Amino acid sequence: MKKLSILILLLSSFLTGFSQSIELKTENFNFETGSVEFVNYKGRQSIKIGSNAKPVEIKDLNFVNGTIEYDVEPIPGTFSNGIYFHRKDDNEQEIVYLRVFKMNDKLANEAVQYAPYFDGVNMWDMYPQYQGPANIKADWNHMKLVISGKRMKVYCNEKEVLDIPELEGRLSDGKIAFDGNSYVSNIVVKTNITEGLHPEPLPDLTDHQSNFIRDWAVTSPTLLVKGKDVIKDDLPENAMYTQSISAERFGLINLTKVHGKSTERRVIWLKAVVESKVAQSIELEMGFSDELWLFLNNNMVYVDKNLYMQDMKKYPRGRISTENGSVLLNLKEGANELTMAVANDFYGWGLIARLKSVDNLTNIRKFTAPPVMVIENINQYLGEYASNSVPIIVKISNADGQLVAHATNQEPLTFRYAGNHRFINEKEGITLEFKPSEGKLLVAEGNQQYPLDKM
Repeated sequence: MKKLSILILLLSSFLTGFSQSIELKTENFNFETGSVEFVNYKGRQSIKIGSNAKPVEIKDLNFVNGTIEYDVEPIPGTFSNGIYFHRKDDNEQEIVYLRVFKMNDKLANEAVQYAPYFDGVNMWDMYPQYQGPANIKADWNHMKLVISGKRMKVYCNEKEVLDIPELEGRLSDGKIAFDGNSYVSNIVVKTNITEGLHPEPLPDLTDHQSNFIRDWAVTSPTLLVKGKDVIKDDLPENAMYTQSISAERFGLINLTKVHGKSTERRVIWLKAVVESKVAQSIELEMGFSDELWLFLNNNMVYVDKNLYMQDMKKYPRGRISTENGSVLLNLKEGANELTMAVANDFYGWGLIARLKSVDNLTNIRKFTAPPVMVIENINQYLGEYASNSVPIIVKISNADGQLVAHATNQEPLTFRYAGNHRFINEKEGITLEFKPSEGKLLVAEGNQQYPLDKM
């Protein structure tokens, strides 16, 4: 009976939480030898972390929910001091950090920041909303993180400085670690003590907004040679859009989360459809990292770059935001295809697209490639076609079951069968319509039509 009472007491303690002061001695931490010292500083036991030291981890502690408190004093010249939590390793973790060079600037919005890490990438440029001012001192600063499920509040020197509506990391548990050139002292971990913070994420206030383009068909990423720009000839065939991606909070298409770190310049293509009742012009606001090429109905309408390291950074300071850029889309009546190429080789990789108006729109949807239709009796279309009024000959041939048209002094084009003797090349906006029994071919490009007869 006595053993059962002790078990109940221990279980009750676990559920209600308990506080643990971490004794600052070498055997309680994992750290890089030579860059970390355990010292007495200003009359208190402290960890002195060197400027290039790897994160200093608390041993034998798996943190899920609770409160983490500690004191930190930055060493002069320090860029930032950070605490990691839910840490698996350098690739997967979450961080809160003070940007110490903003000390004494009470209006600096980026003084304290939160970001997840995906595949070793600090996603600070994908989540610019998770930052705020902080009263950082050139002395001991008391930090407190309260973490409950998907929620977190951060305090600096007794003042709330961050309220994170939804933690963005992929892990819900892990190690705690510290980095940045500094002294750290008075580390206290209060397991399951969350000060009443509800574990459910707060609503995304953009969820109800229909203006965002949230669902895209996408290709696989490919390497893009440095210095090369995307051109119309690079537009992928419809069959290459084999995947799809949907937006996170605030309409963010998070490509790093899906495709990992870019060690070289990579490009990915995304495609969506905007359906309009009438021909009209609507402004499209875009956030992008790092380079963007936009095509409307296969015609390039916008090119821009948001390059932090090359001093071509867009507001706000090279981070993603719908304030990065905008373009006026001249939509036609019916379905309009938006195709974007997004390149990346620095930190986060992503896209946000928001239409400023949805007036007279009927649908905003992911692009779906038309089904491949088998061409019945392709031989009935083959041959050469010409007209007395147009000095051109169009040769129609069969290439491995696909119809190819080769006009005089032009590159050959492959056409997709659309049924009822119609063939389409979406990239060039050209349609071929045959009347085999009459030996006729109608070539349509934009508003122009050219009737041809079989020779």
